[in-house]
Amino acid sequence: MTDKKFTVTEESTSKHPHDWGRAMAVAISRLTDLAREAGDTVHDEALIGEELQLFVEDTEDGVNISMSWTPGEQASPPAETPARPAEGIPGGDGGPGHGTAG
Repeated sequence: MTDKKFTVTEESTSKHPHDWGRAMAVAISRLTDLAREAGDTVHDEALIGEELQLFVEDTEDGVNISMSWTPGEQASPPAETPARPAEGIPGGDGGPGHGTAG
C-alpha cells in the first residue's frame, strides 16, 4: 500500500439520509478503483476494517457524499469467527433436519 489518501464524491438527488445508499456505495467502490489506478494491488475487501471518512455537503437538489480513505498497512485479516446456527431456521438449531437424517 502507499501513503496516499483517496477521496471521491458522488451526488445524491435527495436530502434524506435513507436515500443516500447508492451514492455511498458507489463512492466506497471507487476508493479501491483509485487505489488500483495509483498502482496499489487492492481488492474491494481491502476496505473491511479500515476507517473511512464521510463528508456530506448540501447542494441545491440534494447532497454530495464525499468518502476518503487513507490505506493502512496491510495486516493479515482477522481470523474468521465460526458461524453460529441461526435460531428459528429449520436445521439451524442443531436439532432435527441438521446433520444426519434421523
